[in-house]
Amino acid sequence: MLRFILNYIYNSSYQLFLILVPIVTLPYLARTLGPEYLGINSYTYSVTYYFTLLAVLGTTTYAQREVAYVRDNPEKLHRFFWEVELLSVITTLTSYIILAAVILFSDKYSLFFWAYSIVVIANIFDISWLFIGTEQFSILAVRNFVIKIFSVILIFTLVKSRYDLIDYILINSCSTLLSNLLLWPYIKQMNLFVGVKHLKPFRHLKGTLALFVPQISVTLYTVLNKVLLGYMGKIKAGSYFDNADKIVRLTFTLLTSLSTVLMPVIANEVAKKNTKNVNKILRQSMMFSLCMSIALFFGFLGLSDRLVPLFLGSDYGAVKYILKVQAFILIPMSIANVVGNQYLVPLKKSKQLNVSIISGSVINILISVPMILFWGAEGASYAVLISETLVTLVQLWLVRNSLSFKGILSEIVKYVVAAIVMSFMIQLIQRFIEGWPSIIASVVFGASIYFISLFMLHSQIMRMGKKLLKRVK
Repeated sequence: MLRFILNYIYNSSYQLFLILVPIVTLPYLARTLGPEYLGINSYTYSVTYYFTLLAVLGTTTYAQREVAYVRDNPEKLHRFFWEVELLSVITTLTSYIILAAVILFSDKYSLFFWAYSIVVIANIFDISWLFIGTEQFSILAVRNFVIKIFSVILIFTLVKSRYDLIDYILINSCSTLLSNLLLWPYIKQMNLFVGVKHLKPFRHLKGTLALFVPQISVTLYTVLNKVLLGYMGKIKAGSYFDNADKIVRLTFTLLTSLSTVLMPVIANEVAKKNTKNVNKILRQSMMFSLCMSIALFFGFLGLSDRLVPLFLGSDYGAVKYILKVQAFILIPMSIANVVGNQYLVPLKKSKQLNVSIISGSVINILISVPMILFWGAEGASYAVLISETLVTLVQLWLVRNSLSFKGILSEIVKYVVAAIVMSFMIQLIQRFIEGWPSIIASVVFGASIYFISLFMLHSQIMRMGKKLLKRVK
């Protein structure tokens, strides 16, 4: 338990740092680059992201899980590492060749596409899955902290106007490459540099493809809308949608950090056939995820109108409403994160995961184009909201006979009641305090009221927190 808590602290600390970095850089970039050039950045990154996914080909999630299974067997771990790495080299080079062909025939933004193509090549050196599977989160956290701080310094040093967009892209791309390269010295310490004969990388292709399908499908309702907005010439609208989406998904990283830590833990419990432990962990994770996501949704509802102009500037007024729509996505996403990433993936139930995600993707493809044509960035937000909700509902239906979250509904009612009380506090604060002090006061006092309300409502999440603190001591 102590190791799990330390891993969560390492991972969530870095995820919290990932939230803090944009809090510092995004307001600067929004004002320096402006909506149009931020829109170009969003469009070119989104297109290139598809080729990054093709390069990864589901390897990351697959390898994390499989490493957790074989980590206690050095010989199997050694062979698995080099087979997956060789497969990664093949898929990455294939993806990069296709991307290069697309860029050569592209008549717009080719310079920015080439700069982002470095991220695709960087995948060859990405072995973070090895350290996640062996639960060595401290190595990843320290490396990522250093690289991110260095990249932030470079952003403020080199990006001075909208014409410095290429510098901003190169900083991001090269940071990713360097971050991946810095992991390789640890391989020697793990005695994995010894040669292995008769490698069979393609025996892992089926497993990676099974996880690639949901990954590529997810992008059809998370990234595709940014591509469509850019392709339809709605560059500024793409910037508005991207900024709202970024803010919401950055806060969601706190919940995904729990999933990253839990996945190898659950996979290991599955290998040991400890079904009772798996169900207990998942129930607690669901309560924590819903507790946080409901609070965040109500928080965004109360703060969006004041937060957006303070955070992004006066040119981004359209983001206020989009952020409120996007914020609701946190609730279905938090549920799907538990059911999908923490249950279906470790138990190798890829078929059920694929069905749910493909359902959301199909719906998004059908409704995105007309919604974006009629309502622009707002339409893109509606499409994502509908798609994310459908994915969650399908997952819950598919696991209804194998997973039980008894008593969760009564807990959700308590979270909503506490969140409503918190909303009243936020509104009261904003009547008397202006500017950034009102945002800070709303977050601090709002969060305090929320958890005090949960304590008074005798919520299980508060009892869980109390037990956890006792164990740490």
